[in-house]
Amino acid sequence: MNLLASIWETSHCRFVEAREHDLPTVASILAENQTVFRLLGPEHDLEHLALSVLRHDRLPPNGHSAHERCFLVRNRGDDELQGLLSICRGYPATEALYVDHLFLRPRWQRRGVGREITEELERRAARTGYREIRVAVGLRNWPALRFWIALHYDHIAKIVGDPEDREQAYADIELAKSLPDPDALAASTTI
Repeated sequence: MNLLASIWETSHCRFVEAREHDLPTVASILAENQTVFRLLGPEHDLEHLALSVLRHDRLPPNGHSAHERCFLVRNRGDDELQGLLSICRGYPATEALYVDHLFLRPRWQRRGVGREITEELERRAARTGYREIRVAVGLRNWPALRFWIALHYDHIAKIVGDPEDREQAYADIELAKSLPDPDALAASTTI
């Protein structure tokens, strides 16, 4: 089974792989989330950031652009744009999946959309043999930290960023969640 096709769905969301011609759409999602950008680090040029997301310019160590996918998230009912999901397969190990970005438009936040996306991603990853999912969250991004910790991303894999807290400093905490064994997952769905 392919982890994620170019188009895939959950109960309420449809995911379509984003391409460079989607730059204005990706930039608009980032612009609507601009309040968190001061928490995320030195990149504040939204168009540049959107282009780097679409071109997979910011790969993890030993990463390859063929392992990274970016999806526009749309509402299945009316096709309204809900957000952006970007993932990288095989980082930091071949059996790991890394969530690079999950940005939802503000009107779709706190409505269960992020949870639905994450839970489906976990199911698909576990069925295809991935053993964990990781996500980096800005230490000052308290809403995102609460979101990921509530979904049991509570193992701290590492902390990166500036060594001291000051006005323009930033740091990320990399959170990890172990996924169930695929055989155990198959057995639980047949009972």
